[in-house]
Order: sequence, then structure tokens, then C-alpha cells
Amino acid sequence: MMFTSTRSYCIFNSAIPMVTATVYCAPWLLRYTALMVYCLGSLLGLYKAMRAWSPWERRLCFAAPFCMRVLLAGARAVRLGGGDPHAILHVFLQDAVSLGGGVIGAMHIPEKWFPGTVDRCLNSHNIMHVLVVLAVYSMHQVTKRDLEWMSRVDCGAPLRHL
Repeated sequence: MMFTSTRSYCIFNSAIPMVTATVYCAPWLLRYTALMVYCLGSLLGLYKAMRAWSPWERRLCFAAPFCMRVLLAGARAVRLGGGDPHAILHVFLQDAVSLGGGVIGAMHIPEKWFPGTVDRCLNSHNIMHVLVVLAVYSMHQVTKRDLEWMSRVDCGAPLRHL
């Protein structure tokens, strides 16, 4: 239970700078609506994760915030949104790596393929934790670059020229 709430807290708080940077130069109504929708979706996902009975249920609880991050990443990729353009690789890696870790953890892939041989190391739970650390590294890179970008951007200029 504690792991779920800690992971949920990290998912909720760590993507807020990415969401903010993506809509940073948008009109205030769009900016605050995007932040509110993301926060409410994350809180709803946390509530559902605390009541889930299976690993798949816990992981699918965060489909709405994940889809919103993918939508915002797509907007950044085609330059419809803000954010540091050099951070786009890490924007996609932060979700792709964590998605891979969640799938491996829920499917128990190594244990199914090699029963009894990966119980102490290289089991799905350990692999999932390693992938979560890699995803957090990408998330840190995006946050750092986006905060620097927000400190120097001129929102009066068109986003294509930033």
C-alpha cells in the first residue's frame, strides 16, 4: 500500500512542471484548466489505486494522467506547446520506461519464462524498480530543462521561434 501511494505521489508531483511548461504560454484559462484536469485525474487515480485488488487494476488507475501526458508530449513534439525542445527525448522516455516497468511488474515476465531461477535477482519486481529509477532520471532531466526554459522564455514571441 505504501509503495502505491509513494509512486502515486511521484507521478502526481513530478509531471506538474512538464504540464506547466507545455501550457506555459497558453491563455490563462487553458493553462489552469490543463493543470486542474491533470491534478484531478491524478487524485482520482490515487483513490482508485488505493482500492484496487490486482496489479493490473492498480496500474490502469493512472491511465487518464498517462494519456494526458502523452497528449501533452505530442503537443510539444509538434511545437504546439511550450517546454524546452531539447528535452523531448526525456519527455517520451519518462513515460515509456515507466510503462515498460509496469507491464513487466504486472505480467511477472521473467518468472513465467524462467520459473524458480530468478526468484532472488532479476525478478519482475526488481526490474520494475530499476526501470522506475531510470524513468525518474528522465523526469528530472525534463523538469530541470523546463524550469530553465520557463525562466528565459518570452511568451509574447510565437512558440515556433522559441
